[in-house]
Amino acid sequence: MPAILVKDFTWRQTPEEIIIFVSLTGKPKKVDIFAIENYLKVSYPPFILELFLHDEILEDKSSCTLSEELAILTLKKLQEGREWPTLTLENLTKDDKKVFRIQALEKARLSAEKRAEKRSETRQLLQRKAVREQIELDTRVHNHIQELRDNHRREAMTQFDDWRQKAEVPICGGATGVLQENRKQYKTPVKWFKDSPDPEPSSKSPPVDALNNKQLSHKKQLGLPRANTREILENNNEEDMIRGKKIINDILNGKYREHNEIFDDTPRPRKCATINVNFSERIFPTPARESSQLQEQEWLVKQAEARRKCGFATEDLSQEEQDPQWLKDKGDEFLNVGNYLGAISAYTHGVKLSPNMSSLYANRAAAQYALGNYNRCAEDSSKALELMVPKCEGNRDSRARCHARLGAALCKLSAPQHGIPEFEEALKLAPENDTIRRDLEEAKHYFHLHNSNQ
Repeated sequence: MPAILVKDFTWRQTPEEIIIFVSLTGKPKKVDIFAIENYLKVSYPPFILELFLHDEILEDKSSCTLSEELAILTLKKLQEGREWPTLTLENLTKDDKKVFRIQALEKARLSAEKRAEKRSETRQLLQRKAVREQIELDTRVHNHIQELRDNHRREAMTQFDDWRQKAEVPICGGATGVLQENRKQYKTPVKWFKDSPDPEPSSKSPPVDALNNKQLSHKKQLGLPRANTREILENNNEEDMIRGKKIINDILNGKYREHNEIFDDTPRPRKCATINVNFSERIFPTPARESSQLQEQEWLVKQAEARRKCGFATEDLSQEEQDPQWLKDKGDEFLNVGNYLGAISAYTHGVKLSPNMSSLYANRAAAQYALGNYNRCAEDSSKALELMVPKCEGNRDSRARCHARLGAALCKLSAPQHGIPEFEEALKLAPENDTIRRDLEEAKHYFHLHNSNQ
């Protein structure tokens, strides 16, 4: 929708301000106002008011009052006391207006960048101030805690000093005693041993001869001469040195091991085992959903009943009947009597057990063709031809039948241009087969007739 220019506005001025009254059409819910120096724009789609002011204004000190039907713009003059002869500049061309718009946008961008920088600086200043205040607060708290600790420490030391002064006072302060000159004068107050005689007090030390006699008697009691004692000590030192050298050599060679009873009996390693994990059996290829469980069970029950009605159900097969060759023979029996659904079920189960058996695909293609499932017939015939390798005389007739059946299915699918080459290939493999020759002629006749009608 093109913009509609608004010209329904009035204005008046004071020595300091310009006041503009703009009528709002349609009671808009949102009004965008853009003012920068000498450019003013009021937008409320699809209406727009654009004014190229006569002089510059201070947008930071300007204000706007909105109501449902009126917008009052109070613009602060840059030069107070100066009277404007007109509100807007006159005789402006489109190029001049375009230049004014570009300049206004550039000034608005620069102003926004300056405001953003100022906000960033203010934010950083406040953050630094907050960090300083937090540090000061932590310091005050730390000092207060330290002061409390010092007070408690002083109180504890004061109590300890009081206790020590009281403890140093002698308990028996008024008691008196006799000072002994020598410890030998001390006499035991009781008799220590029953058989020992009471020692007599003596104020003189024993003579030197008595001490020597006592040492000699002690040596005689031991019964060891001084030379033998020295030899025993030397032998012990030599044994210790030999033992120490042996331990050091074992440590350097890595043969030394501290005796530790904890690791003497090493436990045998644990036996290995295999944990088999099986997933829940699910017939459908999609994930199981609780919301569709009843429908799936109903569908499986119906399919099982249908297989039982046609004479073949995989659930009823014994272990001996789970053989692809037996299933092929069973399918051939159903195919000969015209039970095509039973034949398809038998062949399909055989394919699950032996997916590389070409005769199962070839015979299932015949049953599919009899039921009119030409797409599946073509798929099974192609799969059978892929599995009939290498091509030899033993599988020539089977390959001819598969080519013929594939050509017939393609012709039934309205693609005789693809089915005729298959018939020709089948006729090359079995030139004596009149049925293939007759089908080829009918396909060519139909193809030429169809082309002539077009």
